[in-house]
Amino acid sequence: MADVETQAEASHNARSEDEQRTRNGRKTDYSEENQKEAESDIQEYRVDHDAESSPQEPTPPIASPTVTVHTPTIQENGVSQTPDLPAPSVPSTPRPRNDSVSTTTTATTIRSSARGSLVFVITALETIAASKDARKNKKLSDSVQRALTAIKGDADPTAMSPEILFEPLQLASEAHTVQVITTSLDCIGKLISYSYFSVPSDSSSEGPPLIERAIDTICDCFQGEATAVEVQLQIVKSLLAAILNDKIVVHGAGLLKAVRQTYNIFLLSKSSANQQVAQGALTQMIGTVFERVKGRLSMKEARMNLSKMNLGNPSSEEEVAVAKDEDGIETPVNGEVDEEGSENAPSVPSDVPVEKQGGQKITLQSFENRKSFDDTRLNDNAPTLVTHVNGRAPPSRSVSGQDVSIHEGTQNIPDDEEEEDEIYIKDAFLVFRAMCKLSTKTLSIEHAVDIKSHGMRSKLLSLHIIHTILYNNVAVFVSPLATIKSSSNAEPTTFVQAIKQFLCLSLSRNGASSVTRVFEVSCEIFYLMVKHLRVMLKKEIEVFLKEIYFAILDRKAAPASQKQYILSIFGRLAADPRALVEIYLNYDCDRTALDNMFQRIVEHLSRIAITPLLTTAVQQQHYQDQHLRNLHSNADWHTRGTLPPSLSTASVGTLNDTDLGYPVEYGMKQESLEGLVEILRSLVNWSQQGIVENSPNMRDGDSRYSEDLRQSIELRESGLYNTGGSETPTIDAPQAEDDPNELEAAKKHKTALTNSVRQFNYKPKRGVKTLLKEGFIKSDSPEDIAHFLLNTDGIDKAALGEFLGEGEPDNIAIMHAFVDAMDFTRTRFVDAMRRFLQSFRLPGEAQKIDRFMLKFAERYIAGNPNAFANADTAYVLAYSVIMLNVDQHSQKLKGARMTPEDFIKNNRGINDGSDIPEEYLRGVFDDIAHNEIVLNSEREAAESKGIIAQPTGGIASAFSNVGRDLQREAYLQASEQMAAKTEQLYKSLFRAQRRGASKMLPAKFIPATSFKHVGPMFNVVWMSFLTALSASAQDTHNLETIKLCMEGQKLAIRIACLFDLEIPRQSFVASLARFTNLYNLSEMKAKNIEALKILLEVANTEGNLLKDSWRDILTSVSQLDRFQLISTGVDEGVVPDVLRSPMPPKNPSQSRKNLQVPNRPRPKSQQSSYYQAEIAEETRSADMIRSVDRIFTNTANLSGDAIVYFVKALTQVSWQEIQSSGQSESPRTYSLQKLVEISGYNMTRVRFEWTNIWHILGEHFNQVGCHTNTNVVFFALNSLRQLSMKFMEIEELPGFKFQKDFLKPFEHIISNSGVVAVKDMVLRCLIQMIQARGENIRSGWRTMFGVFTVAAREPYEGIVNLAFDNITQVYNTRFGVVISQGAFADLIVCFTEFSKNMKFQKKSLQAIEALKSSVMKMLRTPECPLSARVSGEKEAPSAGSLPKQPSRQTQEEQFWFPVLFAFHDVLMTGEDLEVRSSRALNYLFETLIKYGGDFPQDFWDTLWRQLLFPIFMVLKSKSEMVKVLNHEELSVWLSTTMIQALRNMITLFTHFFESLQYMLDRFLDLLALCICQENDTLARIGSNCLQQLILGNVKKFEPEHWNKIVGAFVDLFRRTEASALFSAATSGSTPTPNPSNSISHTPTPSVDSQNINDLPLSQTPTEETHDNTENALGINGLSASQRSSAVHIEDVPGHPSKTPDPDQDLENFNNGPDELHQPPVVVTAARRRFFNQIITKCVLQLLMIETVNELFSNDAVYAQIPSNELLRLMALLKKSYHFAKRFNGDRELRARLFREGFMRQPPNLLKQESGSAAVYVSILFRMYHDPSSERIASRSATEAALIPLCVDIISSYIELDEETQQRNIVTWRPVVVDVLDGYIGFPEAEFEKHVQTFAPLVVGLLGRDMGMELQRAVQFLTQRIFEVKLGVQPREGVGQTPTSPRSSYLGSRRGSRAR
Repeated sequence: MADVETQAEASHNARSEDEQRTRNGRKTDYSEENQKEAESDIQEYRVDHDAESSPQEPTPPIASPTVTVHTPTIQENGVSQTPDLPAPSVPSTPRPRNDSVSTTTTATTIRSSARGSLVFVITALETIAASKDARKNKKLSDSVQRALTAIKGDADPTAMSPEILFEPLQLASEAHTVQVITTSLDCIGKLISYSYFSVPSDSSSEGPPLIERAIDTICDCFQGEATAVEVQLQIVKSLLAAILNDKIVVHGAGLLKAVRQTYNIFLLSKSSANQQVAQGALTQMIGTVFERVKGRLSMKEARMNLSKMNLGNPSSEEEVAVAKDEDGIETPVNGEVDEEGSENAPSVPSDVPVEKQGGQKITLQSFENRKSFDDTRLNDNAPTLVTHVNGRAPPSRSVSGQDVSIHEGTQNIPDDEEEEDEIYIKDAFLVFRAMCKLSTKTLSIEHAVDIKSHGMRSKLLSLHIIHTILYNNVAVFVSPLATIKSSSNAEPTTFVQAIKQFLCLSLSRNGASSVTRVFEVSCEIFYLMVKHLRVMLKKEIEVFLKEIYFAILDRKAAPASQKQYILSIFGRLAADPRALVEIYLNYDCDRTALDNMFQRIVEHLSRIAITPLLTTAVQQQHYQDQHLRNLHSNADWHTRGTLPPSLSTASVGTLNDTDLGYPVEYGMKQESLEGLVEILRSLVNWSQQGIVENSPNMRDGDSRYSEDLRQSIELRESGLYNTGGSETPTIDAPQAEDDPNELEAAKKHKTALTNSVRQFNYKPKRGVKTLLKEGFIKSDSPEDIAHFLLNTDGIDKAALGEFLGEGEPDNIAIMHAFVDAMDFTRTRFVDAMRRFLQSFRLPGEAQKIDRFMLKFAERYIAGNPNAFANADTAYVLAYSVIMLNVDQHSQKLKGARMTPEDFIKNNRGINDGSDIPEEYLRGVFDDIAHNEIVLNSEREAAESKGIIAQPTGGIASAFSNVGRDLQREAYLQASEQMAAKTEQLYKSLFRAQRRGASKMLPAKFIPATSFKHVGPMFNVVWMSFLTALSASAQDTHNLETIKLCMEGQKLAIRIACLFDLEIPRQSFVASLARFTNLYNLSEMKAKNIEALKILLEVANTEGNLLKDSWRDILTSVSQLDRFQLISTGVDEGVVPDVLRSPMPPKNPSQSRKNLQVPNRPRPKSQQSSYYQAEIAEETRSADMIRSVDRIFTNTANLSGDAIVYFVKALTQVSWQEIQSSGQSESPRTYSLQKLVEISGYNMTRVRFEWTNIWHILGEHFNQVGCHTNTNVVFFALNSLRQLSMKFMEIEELPGFKFQKDFLKPFEHIISNSGVVAVKDMVLRCLIQMIQARGENIRSGWRTMFGVFTVAAREPYEGIVNLAFDNITQVYNTRFGVVISQGAFADLIVCFTEFSKNMKFQKKSLQAIEALKSSVMKMLRTPECPLSARVSGEKEAPSAGSLPKQPSRQTQEEQFWFPVLFAFHDVLMTGEDLEVRSSRALNYLFETLIKYGGDFPQDFWDTLWRQLLFPIFMVLKSKSEMVKVLNHEELSVWLSTTMIQALRNMITLFTHFFESLQYMLDRFLDLLALCICQENDTLARIGSNCLQQLILGNVKKFEPEHWNKIVGAFVDLFRRTEASALFSAATSGSTPTPNPSNSISHTPTPSVDSQNINDLPLSQTPTEETHDNTENALGINGLSASQRSSAVHIEDVPGHPSKTPDPDQDLENFNNGPDELHQPPVVVTAARRRFFNQIITKCVLQLLMIETVNELFSNDAVYAQIPSNELLRLMALLKKSYHFAKRFNGDRELRARLFREGFMRQPPNLLKQESGSAAVYVSILFRMYHDPSSERIASRSATEAALIPLCVDIISSYIELDEETQQRNIVTWRPVVVDVLDGYIGFPEAEFEKHVQTFAPLVVGLLGRDMGMELQRAVQFLTQRIFEVKLGVQPREGVGQTPTSPRSSYLGSRRGSRAR
């Protein structure tokens, strides 16, 4: 008030006396134009008086009828509408007043009784009385005198009626003198201030109350712009006093009247000072109204809290509307509400877009008539008077609005406080509504252009007041307690819901204004909406963003200043982390949202930030200075929240665009860049806040981070939108709705839809398939597809038109469904076509257009059957309209355009033969000619690009455009089109609401609680950030801009690291590393140094989260070191650039060649040597060096995972450095040195982490150690030795192997390096470690021995000697330590390798002797557990108190096995014969025989499996033999090592029979393996050893042993049976099937196998893998020089065929011409191999027969074998006999084999047949005649097996042809003699039993030519028959039968072979 008065006095003194008295009367003479202008400005502001108003009441000069709009109430964002209802009567107690209800006063006044308080009245009255007006006006004079008399009288002034004082003042205000008027007004104002007019007029009076008449009097003094300046000023002061008085609070019409008049003075006053005073007074009035509301809300909250305390714990139905968060903290709802805004959720939120809910889509146009609150009768229900009763406690109230009785008798207390609260809120509503309506007035073109016009100033003032209200009174808008009753249903509605329709309409009308001032204020209002009201105005904000602000940014013609202001708004919004996150959650993650608002904001900022623009350094500096001034000043009206800027006519026009000193576009770029960085700051702050509260683990669902958040959730959960039936809404339980996983899934779903739509726009058919696959289209029915295409945003209309226009049946069906979904009922034809063609872009192909028009015509006639005669008419007309549209508007057409007459002519007779009226067609023509049918999207796109449609008017139009700003006019036109579009669409929505078609629920708003949203947010827009930040930094040299960009990149890296976004993190770090420009030193600038600093800072702050991005950072560090070296004078050629090094070739020779650095000095190029000295100095600064050092020293603080990433990256950079150095004598080893450093820093890490580190470091040292540059290798080895020495200082506990792993690189290097010096250095490093750290070596011994083992294989004598000397020293001095640390086996392996070094035999022999001595040394060493088992002297322990390494192996496996395996290894792989056979083989079996007695069975199994049997594995397959030995070596091996080893095996078994008897089957298998070899020597050795095995242990064998032995013979006979003979021939007749007793053929292994049992004899091999030219068995062909074979050339037919074929007599060997002159048969090598294998089996079968004969002719063996086993063995001989006999009898088969080249002459098995029969008969006769009890017990079985075969033998012999088969006769004759002799020896009873069988055979023998032995045998048999059957005794001396047949049999034929 004081400020206003001061301004008024100043203005008053400034005016001259003449100017003050220019008025000649009260009546004004201002122009009618100004009067109408003022009326138009204020007419929306009037509130009608009640019908009972006094007719004498003065009427203001500006009046307008009350505007009443019958609009359904829209609740909650206009989603739920109810139809218009009559206003219910207000139940209120009748007031004792009869005056106007439009004015309300509150609060009684206590007047002072002191007469002195009326001194100012007396002075005023006396002044009035002395004036000329008093003298001229008797009524005024009398009234003044009465008042003075009353005041000066003796009566109490307090009892004086106020009417006495008011009357003279009222009359004085009607005077003509300015001084009198101002005096009266001043006095009235003071009386109001002192509350003298609070008492209403006498009850008998029917006029309005005194206070209202006082305000009317004040207002009536203003008579327009001609009113005296002093009077205007005094009116404002008095009205301000009336409104600001807290004792008499003016409500309703009185309040609005005062506001309106002050507004009039602001507009119409010609005094700028008065305009400014009026503006300030108006702001104060309205501010006071809202401050009172906040006070009432605070009191209401206090009452509710008191009620809650009195009630105790109310139930859920009785909860008061005080929002609480999860901790129960109450949220203030008064003026202290946080400005961040508050969230509230509707009780039944909707996530369905508005357009899907039956209503129309919310757009800017929908704000025109969209009403969320019915206020039609809001002005008529204000109470007359509200009095304060301070002593009464506020009544308790419940949520439902019902009174809750605290004490009895209080239930009927009226809700006076609630009613009074609503009166205050109504005041605020009325004022705010008035301002909004004023701001939405449409201005004429003249007013819109003139900023000083009344209309423009009115609009600006109203908008500024709206902004001020929002800025200073957020609590009123967000508080759930601020409710107001709707006029339609008396339901309580929140304040923001009530004013939403007016606020949104105001912003929609002014948001796109081309007037800068209007646009800026609208932007500020929108910013406050987003900041504070985004919860309640979710959909509205979305529309404003998309249709106004994004559209302006997209428009090329839009003023740059507007774009810059929008960017500044975005910049301020970017500083609000919660707002950003909630924008992302509620728009980007909402599939129903119009667009991804957060993403769009960032993209717009990024796009503008990278716009190319040329600016000078001076201009950039001007911007920086201006920016700093703006930062440090708080002069902007929108940031102070106090008085808006002066809008007086004197000052409002001074805001012209001034030269800023820089282009506005540059300011836009900088604003955008700052906005992007600010967004990143906010995201980091939001994420950091969550991480701090959730450390150490990030938790889901914890949504309480700050009091701001609590408050936000409280207000949201308090049910702000709940408007149904309760005065204070209920409180819902708080629940976090922003589940990150859920929202991320929603975002992915939305992104998938966007991608699918994008794919449709690119390839429609593929897009439809994707949409169906993803489930966005319900099914593949045409209806579902069409519904999706018609109702989905983002579909490209051109692609849609092409897809629907295709001629395939599916496309046609979808097109028909698409058109059927449109409704053209009761629509004009052209309008229907416009709507139809807005849904897609009509393709250009005629056939497609035809299909569209046919379907459109059908659909249009279906909705409008009476429009035309038939659908053909609609079709033709539609086609004509399309052609007309092209003709009138196509720029490509040349020549004359179509006229209306042409159009009418073209459409004659189309309506079923009749014409359409010309007027109609002419109207269609005009419509199309003036308004082209074009897609709105295309028109908007053209407008946004600034493309202006040029009229085709020729020269005249060209001249008309001269001097016009076409771009500005286009933009003004676009703004007007937006307003027109707004009204049109909003009216259509209004009609839909009236029909009740739209039942909308509020949009669901998700509050931000979780910090985890930042990751997905950044992941969506990181590319925009990267593009803007990197491009902006690249294009400028302004250091401030560079720092801003670098800060942005640092923040972006921080976010990417926090949320583990790999691709963004790598991209930003790589971009930052590239920007350092360290790869191009000559181009390095100060900005690159800034980037380098930021990169180092990132490395030091984000180390734990950088992961793979460490490589870019460490590469830059390496490059920085290179720069530092170059800047200190080092030649650039000596320090190569790692980023330019070529990729290393794979070939080592190429590597050496390509990496070779020329020896001649490299000349320095000017480019490489040039760099800025100050830049180089900066890189060598102490801060830079400390930053780099800190990176490496801080590695000790990195996490276990982070250090692994760091080490991995550093090794990669190190390898790059080394590769870039080539063969330089001074290679780059910077990173390698750093590796050593960080290894030292991290040596104390836990072993688990250190193991992971060393896994990478070890591989790197392996790689570096094998490099071709020895300088690099030596450095690496030296570094590795230092690390190892340091590592050895750390004690290693038993059971760990860190030392072993740590030293592995030494082993790898010596194994893979080809340089002797490197190998020598490796050995010397280890020797030094043994000498210096020998006592600390634990598991490291194993790796060291591994290194010496590698050295033992070297061909360099120096290396071998050095290694052997040191290993011998360790063996002699530290043998006990080695054993205790579990390295004994490694030591033995080392000696083994020395033993196998053929080049240095001396060392080999020394090593094998050391191996032999190690056995005794081991047994004497106390550290060896085996020493306890051996008696004798022990050595002193050398391991001291060292703990022993634990082992899972047994003692034998730990100590015996390594030594024995060493001998085995030398035996198998040693090349020196002496070492192998003379030493290793003997030492192996000597050790086994000497110490094997203590070996357990498990260990014997191990020895057999791993040592003994593998000696003979070379026999297992040919491939194994070829891999190990060539033919010559094999011969030596078989003749020396193998035979001796086999004999030693038999000796070992015999020696340890008790221990090894369970292995009998294994030994038998081994012998069988030897016997079945092709090598004749091996086979016979095997047979011999088999006999030794049996003979050596014959006394020890038990029956189970004999069973295994016979089983072995069974297996041998089976494996050596040449069953393939019957299938070897491929030609001729079918092979003879196998007999019943033959073994079936089974598939066998490959042909490579040398094992006869493994040969695939049942099938013909296809290839030969090895041709042994010197087969010892002589089976490649039966030449005369080769030994005889079991397959004879003599034909022994056995049983000849009963009917032999005379043409094929195979018995004829007379070398006839047919045989001799046949051409030789060609046999392939593979088939020869196959034939040889068959022959080999025949030979081995014969060998087995001989073995059986030799073995079981031995008396000891014969005596021990059980009879059943012997008979089982004889069955094998019988089977062999029958097999041979069957083959010999098949002449056809033998002839066929001969013809195919099987042998040089027809084959036979004569030896096998006769030999098996002979042995069989011999042994069985011996068993039969054996008198032992066991043999006697089995005699019957023996006899049954013997007799049939004997008969068969003699019968076959009798049938032999003496002429042609003489040799067969000679072969079989001894066998026949044995049979006869054996039978002769039968006991008499058995002999007589078989006489009938043998007698005919004897007769047959008598008819043949017999030799001496056979003749004697027949003679003895005949004599025996005579004796037995006839009793004839022989004569003495003539053929006497031997007395003992057995002696005769055994003595004459088979001598004993007992040994």
